[in-house]
Amino acid sequence: MNETLEKIKERIEPVLDKLNVYLIDLTFSKVKQAHKYIFFIDKDTYVTVDDCSIVSREIEKILVEENFISPDDQIEVSSPGVDRPLKFLRQYPKHKEKYFSVTFRKGEQTITKELVLKDVIDERLIFDDRGNLIEINFSDIIKAKTLIKFK
Repeated sequence: MNETLEKIKERIEPVLDKLNVYLIDLTFSKVKQAHKYIFFIDKDTYVTVDDCSIVSREIEKILVEENFISPDDQIEVSSPGVDRPLKFLRQYPKHKEKYFSVTFRKGEQTITKELVLKDVIDERLIFDDRGNLIEINFSDIIKAKTLIKFK
């Protein structure tokens, strides 16, 4: 099944590019006799319900026409949501001034902190750590999730 998912990703990538979105993840599960595919998409601004609807229609059309899926299979398109970690550097800029839970490597240590994203410069992320700015290379980030904070 992993090979099929990789082929699906390759096939839909040009369509997603044309729609100014990109794939974060694709999950698969079996529902009775059918299959369920969940596509998590993102873009450089925020994903809207309309984005998800348009992407869903375009993906379904291609996957049915090219026999990747049967008409009984289900397709769901969603934005990643705050519960999913950020996977790509290009996801960070739109989250400036937001709180994050960040797990990262610093030398031999693994550190987890709550930080506020201040800037993204090349491959470096600048965070506010209670008034002190710290710089973390994207390659050192193990996991980063946005947090919802109420003031």
